[in-house]
Amino acid sequence: MARDPGEVSGSNRQAARERAFSLLAVTVAALFLAFASLGGVFVWYDRSASAVSHTHEVRNGIADVLQALTDAESAQRGYVLTGDRNFLVRIENGRERAESRLNAVDVLTADNPIQQARVASLRTLMARRLAVIDLTMAQRRSGDAVAAIRTIRKGEGIAAMNGIRLIVAELEAEEARLLAERGGQTAAIRAVLLCLLIGFGAALTYLFIGAQRDLSLDREAEADTSERLRALLADRTLLLDEVNHRVKNSLQQIASVVRLQSRSTPDGEAREALEKTLDRIMAVGRVHEQLYKSGGEVGLFDAGHYAKALAHDLVDSLGRDDVRLTTEVEAHELDLRQAVPLALILNELITNALKYGCPADRPCAIHVGFRTDGEQFRLSVADDGMGLPKGFTPRSKNSLGMRAVEALARQLGGRFVVEQPEAGAAFAVVFPRSL
Repeated sequence: MARDPGEVSGSNRQAARERAFSLLAVTVAALFLAFASLGGVFVWYDRSASAVSHTHEVRNGIADVLQALTDAESAQRGYVLTGDRNFLVRIENGRERAESRLNAVDVLTADNPIQQARVASLRTLMARRLAVIDLTMAQRRSGDAVAAIRTIRKGEGIAAMNGIRLIVAELEAEEARLLAERGGQTAAIRAVLLCLLIGFGAALTYLFIGAQRDLSLDREAEADTSERLRALLADRTLLLDEVNHRVKNSLQQIASVVRLQSRSTPDGEAREALEKTLDRIMAVGRVHEQLYKSGGEVGLFDAGHYAKALAHDLVDSLGRDDVRLTTEVEAHELDLRQAVPLALILNELITNALKYGCPADRPCAIHVGFRTDGEQFRLSVADDGMGLPKGFTPRSKNSLGMRAVEALARQLGGRFVVEQPEAGAAFAVVFPRSL
């Protein structure tokens, strides 16, 4: 037996989704590894770059030590020859700068024992050279320039300075070697990083292309599903409209039978009971008429619109011009389960107001209201007639209508309220906003 095309399409989409999920899992794993690799390479590169920067600092520090000692040596000779005390300031500055920079180099080379040994030797020679400078300065300050010159000519300071230059050259050569080595590492890391970035970009491109393909499949599936849902919703709406229309027509047929029965009944009380039954049937029929004509959301009922329309229909059916109807309603959509009880309540209250609050010998006014009252709805009907007997309750009078309203209010989960206005009669039904 041939398979349904929809089933084939659905199985193909399911297989495509499974492939897409597997591809996504593999790609995510690859991206995670790529991110981890990139993180490791970046740390590696950062350390290598820090090592290169460290080497430059050591080389600059060594050069500064040599330059500071050279400046101090030149200032020494100038002071011995001229006696100008300005050279003393230069000597002292050179001494402080040389000691400061040598201490910095000592800290920077703490991880290199060979360089540490050279730094120690450099410190010894620098101390020897500075001691010769101090001796010549003391001799010159005492006025014995010849003794200072003899001290210089002995060559101890020159020998110390030559040793300093030799050690500085060794330190510089070692740092140059380290710089070349670390520079090569940095270049290698750059190459690895470039390869990883290219691979990462390729993985992202692959993921993007796969995602676009999956999105296209999903869009097609969503479009197909949406079209099916729209068709199902349209069929359901059409079916509900047809049901409501048929119910409304059926109620109209029942109403016609009841009307014929009422006209053929000679007894006054029986005829009145049939007419009330007819009004109730018509009220329920109007509910279904509104439902299939509203075109609104399925399963919801506009109570405000219904209350206003039913009130006008009932008042117009009297054929009287002296009945003034006012409505104050809010548009609220109720659950369909609340529609029929509310319609019957409203029919009973308005019919009761027309019958007892609007005698034929004088004008009258009827007010219908529907609004929210906190978390509840409030439906009210009032007239300016003769009012209610003292101590009236819905059960104090043998009235099927009042008892029906009270029962219907309980069905809505609410309560029936008999109000006591200064003039006329007023009734209200208060019920929750949802069942």
